[in-house]
Amino acid sequence: MYYNRILIFSIIFFVAVFSTIYLGMHFSSNQVSSSCLECSYPKDVFFLSVFSLLIVPFILIILIKLGVKKKLFSWLVTLIYIMFVLFSSFNLFTDRISSWSSYSTQDALLATLFESYIYIIAGSIIIFFIFYKTHIFLVEKKNK
Repeated sequence: MYYNRILIFSIIFFVAVFSTIYLGMHFSSNQVSSSCLECSYPKDVFFLSVFSLLIVPFILIILIKLGVKKKLFSWLVTLIYIMFVLFSSFNLFTDRISSWSSYSTQDALLATLFESYIYIIAGSIIIFFIFYKTHIFLVEKKNK
């Protein structure tokens, strides 16, 4: 039961990451990917988001085992969320836009932030409150 809750919250995290990247970088959906000419935009976003589903359960387990307090736990999960979204959005921008033009790394990062900051802020607030309000549900262990 304990690991089922970890899985549920990891899926919630995955959906939030996928939604934020999809909406934040949607302006690049008509561009062709430089790494895969036949890949669709939703497919690229999905595969970039799957990494969160592979890593977040372990991070949640570690944070729970360490006994991190509710507010710090929520902030850490939100920070991890922001890092996943920024990393994935930057990779998507690099693959679909900057690889076809002359963006520097700094320009690509700034363009990624500029295009998706509203979605990142909204998603961060949602993730923070989900994990803050349900912290006790996530960390409690019932031995039955």
